Amino acid sequence: RRDGIREAVVTAQAILDGIPACRSEWDGRRRGVMAAVRRRMMGADDAGPTPADRIARELAQLDDALQRFSTGANRRVTDAVGFESRRWFEAVAVALRTPTESPEYPGHRFVVQCSDIASALAALTRGNARMLEALAWRGSEVRQVVARWRPEQFVEVSPRQIARANPWSGVPGCIYMGRTPDNATFSPAFFVTETRGIAEKVCAQPAITGLFDPPVSGAPEAIRGEATPDLPANDTRWGVPPSLHALLRSLDTLRRPTGTLYRLYADSTRQQSQVTTVERLLTSSGASNTPMDVGFTVDITIDPSVQALAQKTAACYTGRQDVCQAMGIRRKEDEGKAVGSRLLEHAMVRMAAVAVIDVESGRIEALAGALSPCTRQEYDGPGRSKACDRRLPYPIRYRPDALLNPAVFHDAMPASVIKPIMAASFLSDPEVGARWLASERAELQRTAWPTRDSLRGQLMRSDSARFLDRMFCADKGFANCARPWNVQTAAAAFGWNAGCADSREDCGKRDLLFGRSADAIDDGNASLASVVPFGRLLVEPAAVEVASSFRLRPKSTLDTGKVRACAAGPDGRRGSSDDWEKCRGRVVVDVVADGWGQGNARSSALGVAGMMAALATAANGEPLHPPHLVHAIRGADGADAAAVPLLHIEPPAPQPPAISRDAAELILNALSYSHRGGTARAACEQIFDARTCRDIDWIAGKTGTPTFPNDDVSLDQLAQLCAQAAPRTRSMIASCGALRPYKWYVAAYRTDPSSARWTKVIGVLTERNWIADTGRIHGAGDHGPNPAAEIALQ
Repeated sequence: RRDGIREAVVTAQAILDGIPACRSEWDGRRRGVMAAVRRRMMGADDAGPTPADRIARELAQLDDALQRFSTGANRRVTDAVGFESRRWFEAVAVALRTPTESPEYPGHRFVVQCSDIASALAALTRGNARMLEALAWRGSEVRQVVARWRPEQFVEVSPRQIARANPWSGVPGCIYMGRTPDNATFSPAFFVTETRGIAEKVCAQPAITGLFDPPVSGAPEAIRGEATPDLPANDTRWGVPPSLHALLRSLDTLRRPTGTLYRLYADSTRQQSQVTTVERLLTSSGASNTPMDVGFTVDITIDPSVQALAQKTAACYTGRQDVCQAMGIRRKEDEGKAVGSRLLEHAMVRMAAVAVIDVESGRIEALAGALSPCTRQEYDGPGRSKACDRRLPYPIRYRPDALLNPAVFHDAMPASVIKPIMAASFLSDPEVGARWLASERAELQRTAWPTRDSLRGQLMRSDSARFLDRMFCADKGFANCARPWNVQTAAAAFGWNAGCADSREDCGKRDLLFGRSADAIDDGNASLASVVPFGRLLVEPAAVEVASSFRLRPKSTLDTGKVRACAAGPDGRRGSSDDWEKCRGRVVVDVVADGWGQGNARSSALGVAGMMAALATAANGEPLHPPHLVHAIRGADGADAAAVPLLHIEPPAPQPPAISRDAAELILNALSYSHRGGTARAACEQIFDARTCRDIDWIAGKTGTPTFPNDDVSLDQLAQLCAQAAPRTRSMIASCGALRPYKWYVAAYRTDPSSARWTKVIGVLTERNWIADTGRIHGAGDHGPNPAAEIALQ
């Protein structure tokens, strides 16, 4: 603990005196007659700092970093901690005289060297001691872990985190980003690296970049690291998705020459007499050329300019006012003040997740996300800073997954975002689809503006009750209705419900890297998959005791009387404001909840964007390319690793359109009115003027608002309610539970407004914030601006 430190400041001389075993190695002073003559002539000791000087400087940097880390607003340790030199000297002395074992070499004992100590310290302090964030701290670890720690222990450092890399293990393959203007040719403009060093030199070499066809003009630019919450507004790292290395972790076994699959592939290709990257690519390191193995390079589909724009916008809306100013972002509601000035933390939203997909190719061009500082503390622990409102009802619990990129790791009930899927199923219905489609097309010829009773009008205004009427066959008295299961089938055609045929935890997930569904991932390629939430609809838990495992809801005949009563609502009158709001019968209740986009339905920002991409490709009359993050994996001879049958990593073949072109065009036409007179109009008019919003016909968007029990409850009321002792009522459990105030927006848009082709889609998920002076949630229900739509339109 910092208040118990007796000796913190360390000098180079104190290090030499405190660790005499390393004096000769760390002193750095030249010995002998010539060295003495040189020192006398120069009037000083040897020029330049000694290793002891560097170590003393690094120890001071470590102490400063520990103070910042353990006393800042977003700390993960229970008490302020620091560095104590006396105890460090004792620990080093023990380490130097105690042989150790490594898990990689069981039965072999190694002697720790002075150079190992220096290397470990250098690793800890590298990058402003950023490794502190990756360590296990008391305050954010579960009790079972802390229980095996010593009473005075505050942190656990894994040997793997500071071990020196084996110089014979080769260089990891590069991660390239760039643009693909013709959706086929990849031209790397940047590569991502963690540190300066040999890997950075390799990735800029013509021996690697010369593999691209056509050849790259000029060396790609290095970007060191990825987007973090505190980046300066002009930093190039905004162009790298947060958590990129976590997203690509399954490819480490190919990128690293020591990886198992790398060696399997190398052996396979050697047997076929092919030249590959493992044949010791000659790299230039320092003054000499050294043969060194280089892992396979990975070309990802991220467009750095699109990624930077999305990431900065997400950061702005979660409280980074400097980024808002640098981008010139304004909102009408703020009346010239800072963006979100009326809300807690001056943040428009507490979380923002953004995914952008190219329609024609399925390339994921941006995966952006940000958390406000107080939201991050809820997942990072161990407590909230004084700047955070203590009335917030969310518990503080360490959840590393929630700190990863929100665009792929955060999911929510999709709510009205499922209406394009529902509309597609209605227009494809074998009984009424052709008739409804003809009626809608006839209306479109009579009047461009959708009428209230048409499907286009109900879609534009997000009229959930009328959509449920259609889904449960109100047109034929709710009897013998199979349309819920048609909606289930349509969801699968749009890329949702993958892996849900059987009960499994991967129900509704997809492989982020190559666009494969959960069904297509087998034992042979599972190690090269990064399975993330995508979308699920009309599913049910496999069993009460296994709530994380889901399967498709089996087709069943619904009780017509219960459905009819549910449609009338509590007042018993059809066509009133409470239609479909109170239901009875477990199965009826569950299926109706899915019709609202609630219940067990879930999606991510990537998933809703993928759904809209399927709709846009159908409207363009094109085959569907599933969304994917990896464009190619290549070796030193330019050979694509996907060509090797052993790995099975080629992206899925293009798929048939999800629905007919006529139906897709009609749905997107209806959605193009959402910001002109529908549910996205208020958001549009926060950014543009009303006339501009009415004239925009090149954006087709859909909003969604998942259920949230506290839309009409203030923070004061909520804090009082949640502080009450048991027994807890059902309403208390709902109000103080895990539900968060999310808002959705998904849109297809044309990058060339004069063209008829839809070219891009964007999916945005946000967690709404609370108004500071009233303690009320911003944008309650479907009223007021939708911040997710604002982010997309910005």
